[in-house]
Amino acid sequence: MSCVYNYLFQKVLLPAVRLCWIFFFLLLPAKGLIAENIFYEFGPKTDKVIVFTASAGSDNQATAITLQLQKYAQKLSAEAPDTHIIVAITKNDISELPVDVPVKRYEGTKTLIQTLITYPNAAVCLVAPDKSDGARIVTGTSKGTTPAWFLKAVYASLEQKNIPIDFYTNAVVFHRLGWLPDDPALQLYNEANIPAIKIETGADLSDFFSSVAPAVIQSMSNEWDTHYFVFKLHKKLVVINEQHIVITLIVSSIIFLLWLVFFSFLFGKKRDQHVKDLFKLWWMPLYFFLINWLSFFLGSKITEALFYLRFSSISELNSFPLTALLIKYVFALFFMFTVTAFNKFIPLPANRFIYGFIAHAVCLLNIFIFSFFNLSFSIIFMAIYFVSLAAYHFKNIVLQIIFIVCLFLPLMPFVTHIILYREYMFHIIFFINLASACIFVPFDLFLIRLGLSIDKKRKITKPFFRIPIQCKVMGGLFLVLVLWVFIMPATRNTVHNRWMLIQHLNGDESSVVKKYIDSPAEESITDYTRGNTQGTAETADSFLTVRTSFENYFERSIGAITIDSPLKIEAFAVTLSAVNDIAIFESDVRFEQNASGDTATFVSSPRPNFPVVIHFSGKKDAALTLSVVVWSNDNPFEIKVPVDNSKDAVGKTEAIPFLLKIEKTLHITAEGKGNGSKSVFMVFAGINNLGAEHRDIKASARIKVVSNVH
Repeated sequence: MSCVYNYLFQKVLLPAVRLCWIFFFLLLPAKGLIAENIFYEFGPKTDKVIVFTASAGSDNQATAITLQLQKYAQKLSAEAPDTHIIVAITKNDISELPVDVPVKRYEGTKTLIQTLITYPNAAVCLVAPDKSDGARIVTGTSKGTTPAWFLKAVYASLEQKNIPIDFYTNAVVFHRLGWLPDDPALQLYNEANIPAIKIETGADLSDFFSSVAPAVIQSMSNEWDTHYFVFKLHKKLVVINEQHIVITLIVSSIIFLLWLVFFSFLFGKKRDQHVKDLFKLWWMPLYFFLINWLSFFLGSKITEALFYLRFSSISELNSFPLTALLIKYVFALFFMFTVTAFNKFIPLPANRFIYGFIAHAVCLLNIFIFSFFNLSFSIIFMAIYFVSLAAYHFKNIVLQIIFIVCLFLPLMPFVTHIILYREYMFHIIFFINLASACIFVPFDLFLIRLGLSIDKKRKITKPFFRIPIQCKVMGGLFLVLVLWVFIMPATRNTVHNRWMLIQHLNGDESSVVKKYIDSPAEESITDYTRGNTQGTAETADSFLTVRTSFENYFERSIGAITIDSPLKIEAFAVTLSAVNDIAIFESDVRFEQNASGDTATFVSSPRPNFPVVIHFSGKKDAALTLSVVVWSNDNPFEIKVPVDNSKDAVGKTEAIPFLLKIEKTLHITAEGKGNGSKSVFMVFAGINNLGAEHRDIKASARIKVVSNVH
């Protein structure tokens, strides 16, 4: 009898209890292995709330800003405010690893956002440390813009506290256009449609927190302009909102129509001649649009050809963006100048008034064309339109030249921004040809009008072979730039010259590569030196231990992965893959799965605690490939290279960042077969069904539920 009891205990009861514990573990909410945010809430629980938040340091340590928030929270706890205020310090946001290393960033911010979306009206003031004593304001990303009422309240409060403000007003527009790098944390708030603004400062903001909170609550509104313009007038912030922009568009159209009806060429002594010439020249905007497009297209191809001849690769355009842009646009201007200069030899009406009228009509059309794609362009092209409205009424040659120059003045903020942020803007601007062609059509028409005025003044016709001065200037500048491409130093810009060392340990193999910070490309290095020549071998087993257990239980398999390392690990990634089958069903750690379900990836938060244990379940008799990769900033072999990294603008030599990448690949197969009575299996099936319902609720952290019948 005792033998029967022992058999039942070992073969049925023990496996059943073990399976129950494992399934209970899997039914728990998926854990992210991250530290918890610090969250304080003060004041009356009203619909309107302002949130002051900052991220902890790279090791979740306190920073100067988080200490200020802690102090402010203590002040609020001692004296309750009249407004609804939240103070939050987010953890696991910042990682100093390269952007191409898979690591969960801004986990704390994502958790905070999930809390804030339950509040009807929340406004977030995100504060970040900076070395400057002033306050730099960031108003948005390509996903959204800080509401105007929020910006004005923050700006006014900073002014009241005499904190120097660094605010790039044009950034409001350029962020919307995607012409500035997005702040990752601010982008998360924009995607969640939570009004947010960021302040980067090294100043003490204790008094600012107290003054801005009631100001924001008072000015808080459901109106959220996505397209508005900001400029400074005597240190005061002036905001042009969407309503003003739309009204100006309507007024511009009305002015054009009224002028066309009451004051245009439809009336007057030359009415018949103007109408005839208009019917002969109506196609000129389309003609010059095609000419302009061709000039920019040829400019791009010529620039690529020159860089290919110089460097044997057009990818070097990225290293010299300003030179590349200059070559393209100088050639395009030379081509356009040539066409407009010799256009007068085509037998067409020499009606200066009609050329000017068509040019100003095209300026009006450009307002609607560019506003259709993005309303942020509307103010710029409205300014160009009003300049053109006045320009074509003047016959004086000097005034015509002045107005042609003035046509480009509204575009100067864009040109300046492209030059200052040329590394970021190059891929956005260099390959744009159609928009540039549209912008230059009025310019072409006004140039023809100017040429006709000059010829009438001189009362002579220049020989066909005589080259106009504007063509000589642009042609000469183009030749200088071509020569410069072949003689300029083949040295990358500083921003492209920064790199880091990566040592890769994979099994028994070791390699060292040189990786540029801004590029995924890697370059193998063999002339490195090893300072620590004794002791540990350069193998993955020396620094990474992976233990697995993987067994069948009834109609499923249950597995566990334990990862350990003596190093300080910055991040890890675990990949489980199956061949033409589902890799895993569920796990107690969050994971992502590809569309076919045959690959599951676990990505850590920054600086996870070790050892790491991952439990998972899969199909019965599953055969999986397990890949574990860890990254560490430790340099156990003291790897060095005989060259220094690039120097910064001051001439100070930078230290070379180092990263150790360790990788292991294992093949695991579920073994053994679970035994038990049918009733026990039904109990586990019920638990699984309960787990399926739970996993449906936690869909963001799980794959879709798979049927229990296989």
